Amino acid sequence: QAVVDLTQRRPQGVSLLYIGTASYDITKFRDKQTNAFSEMGVTVESLNVANQFVPIEEMEEAVDKADIILVSGGNTLYAVDRWEYLGLGEMLKGAAGRGKVVAGGSAGAICWFDGGHSDSADPDSYRLSKLNEFERNAVSSSNETKRNNKDGDDGNSKDWEYIRVEGLGIWPGLICPHYDRIQSNGVPRMTDFDSMMKRHPYELGIGIDHHAALELDGEDFRILSIPGQKGSVELGDDADGNGQAVPGAWLKYVDDDGTLHSKACPWSGKVTELLQMVEDAQKHLLLDQEKVELCRKENPLLRD
Repeated sequence: QAVVDLTQRRPQGVSLLYIGTASYDITKFRDKQTNAFSEMGVTVESLNVANQFVPIEEMEEAVDKADIILVSGGNTLYAVDRWEYLGLGEMLKGAAGRGKVVAGGSAGAICWFDGGHSDSADPDSYRLSKLNEFERNAVSSSNETKRNNKDGDDGNSKDWEYIRVEGLGIWPGLICPHYDRIQSNGVPRMTDFDSMMKRHPYELGIGIDHHAALELDGEDFRILSIPGQKGSVELGDDADGNGQAVPGAWLKYVDDDGTLHSKACPWSGKVTELLQMVEDAQKHLLLDQEKVELCRKENPLLRD
């Protein structure tokens, strides 16, 4: 509802474009992420570019007529690379600049910012792995077990590392989605994000809990939190004396002495007070580039 409200229109008059490149345009993920919009009366269209060539004119038309552009979760590195290869990246930047509502979770959040703390090195997120699992009905019982234990709490952690990936750079910031979660490598994202920030000390870090969202609306921002869900932001004790931790967001930066500072993000305020631009592009120290290139080799981009 919050996404639709940003259009300032009734749902029945809103057109949403779903871009599922990060999840390889798999129907199961599209339906899960768009059904609620369809039930509200929003017109939902898809732009499928992960596994096929789409003419420039067709992509331009789809982007132009959308009121909302919703990007799926999944493999951020693959999605952004694929968009840049097809020319879709510039179209999405232009759409955001024209005031269209852009949204998404996980990869769909990272992609709009300078970059993000990403699980794109997880082999289970690679294109052929996903297509074999979902589109070709090649799900083995072992894969089913891995999927059910994705949060890494089964004691059988996988050998992969989080990496910093580039986004479209529409807004400044290094985004960490699922900030309060542990994934299949068994490493808490909030802990690894701190390490990444120290390797990239000129960037502003924004950690967003799994059940929270950051909304930028013109000059204002707010943090949205799903009631009843646990998170990482402490609110103090409840009436029974039990500590309360709710979904929220965190701001992180490294000072000139190399000390990492972290604080809970205000629940609302001005965007200019939240985001800070790194004016010298060379200060974006891409220290994870070797890992990124290995990822690209292991999960090669489809080139038409």
